[in-house]
Amino acid sequence: MEEVMSAQKMKEYRTKLFSDVYAGIIPDRIPIWDGLTPEYLIQYAGKDLMTTQYQYNVDLLVEIYEKGMEVCRGDMPAGGFARNPIAMMFQQSLSMVMSENGFIQHPERSFMEANEYDEFIKNPYDFLQEKLEPRLNKGFQGEVFRARNYAKTILSHMDVGREFGIAEATIIERYGLFKRPFGTVGMQLVPFDFITDFYRGFSKIPLDMRRQPEKLLDALEALMPYSIWMGKPQVVSPLGCNMIMTHMAAFLNQKDFDKFYWPTFNKLCHIAAEQGQAMQIFLEGDWTRFIDNLQELPQGTQLWAEYGDPQQFKDKLGKKMVLGGFYPLTLLRTGTKEQCIDKAKELMDILAPSGNYIFIFDKSALAPSDINPENYTAVLEYVLENGKYENAGDVVTTENKEDSIKKYSHLYPEFKSKYVLTFDEFKKVYPPSDQRVEPLMRAAYDKYFNMIDKGFFL
Repeated sequence: MEEVMSAQKMKEYRTKLFSDVYAGIIPDRIPIWDGLTPEYLIQYAGKDLMTTQYQYNVDLLVEIYEKGMEVCRGDMPAGGFARNPIAMMFQQSLSMVMSENGFIQHPERSFMEANEYDEFIKNPYDFLQEKLEPRLNKGFQGEVFRARNYAKTILSHMDVGREFGIAEATIIERYGLFKRPFGTVGMQLVPFDFITDFYRGFSKIPLDMRRQPEKLLDALEALMPYSIWMGKPQVVSPLGCNMIMTHMAAFLNQKDFDKFYWPTFNKLCHIAAEQGQAMQIFLEGDWTRFIDNLQELPQGTQLWAEYGDPQQFKDKLGKKMVLGGFYPLTLLRTGTKEQCIDKAKELMDILAPSGNYIFIFDKSALAPSDINPENYTAVLEYVLENGKYENAGDVVTTENKEDSIKKYSHLYPEFKSKYVLTFDEFKKVYPPSDQRVEPLMRAAYDKYFNMIDKGFFL
């Protein structure tokens, strides 16, 4: 077992684990992520999933997190992102819907017509605001209703975010967990997934790929200025990242992947690296057949693989990328304790040598029935006890990270929309009454600008 440390010392130790990994240095031991969602933790704590999601508060969340610490063994707080059904209520969302069992799901729907690509390409953001958002959210239909319901949506997100933030900070301090610095994490919009997931739908996008491929390609490129703008972090840090949850790639053949998915995806990853931001990418499905494409990404990109051949990933990407995943969560439900530990040992033997590895399951548990908690803790405790490096402090590669970054940002114009004004543009119509208050106005404007204009609520 690890040496007993104070919470503060443990927090410093865990922070260094991740600092080393992200800097291309072999850490003292393999860093570990828990694989438990908020939905799992709610149910594990004996709470009703559906009703709990409507009454989040600090005390309730701390109680849920504390119960979860019975099984959590990772270096970062478990849980993470949670949907907000109260906000969805005011939105009257059609893109995110709560099912009868309390899980919030993304139904297969299409909100954009095949003949609307020209209007989309002209200015994607304005088209989204004027036409598509009211289709996704019935509460945003009608100017007055939209203003009122959007205000309620934002206030709900602020309230829930505050409760989660305080509860998570409480657990971090009690247990000495690592947390990425505030403002350093963003959600990266991927053009092909964005159009497919929310606007054309899984069933309609294949038709566009065959019937109007050039329109689709133009739409993907038209989204790039907005995607780049949305991906700019408030704070740049080596511990930060832009997160990508890939969706459609695994359903494409190599030809369509190379034509429609990869070009904008690859450029966004390099543009983020130009800005000093790493990408953390969940590779949904099996990306082994796209491994040659992945070799093109910037050094230090973090890849979380659901399925695939871990040996090929290690052989081809192990010196360049931070790898994780591959461990089948389902084995924790169906296997014996010995089988579960043997699988962890197998993956560690492949992925851990020479560093660049974080232990992560292939997906996260949603319900208590997804895993046997005894198997779960046995696996993570095995990694804790056997994941020490004898060569901690060595560098993973002597390759220069800057040499792996291709420059693409100059290819795209600055994002512009009549609905999004910088402070310098805003002060032309509402100038400061005195120079002394200008920096105060700017600070306030930027705060709420990042909260509202760069918020992404569907």
